[in-house]
Amino acid sequence: MPNRSIFHSNKEDTTLGGRISMARENSGLSVGQVVKRLGVKATTYKAWEADRSEPRANKLVALAGILNISPPYLLSGMGKQPSKLGLPERQIKQLTAQIEQLEQNLKTAVANLRQIKRVIAKMK
Repeated sequence: MPNRSIFHSNKEDTTLGGRISMARENSGLSVGQVVKRLGVKATTYKAWEADRSEPRANKLVALAGILNISPPYLLSGMGKQPSKLGLPERQIKQLTAQIEQLEQNLKTAVANLRQIKRVIAKMK
């Protein structure tokens, strides 16, 4: 068993809402994706993350499954914790998309420069 207590140095990890929020972010899921899978309203889910209310036991267990963590982690901070592996994968996808967009912009800019050069050459 890990050497942890319910009192953590990470403030986001000290409340149920903080653990839910952190686990969702680490999973790479949006609030919309979680509520769709869980079958609750977004306002209900956001209230859980903000510690304004708590999920019922059946929703807590389902939420743990969606976020790939253990229910005891959500309740106490102990147990299977959120993996941070999903976050870099999402960042890599975002960066790859940005690279592709920049490459397309560069191709367009090069084509525009060639056209401008042709126009200038004809004017001479």
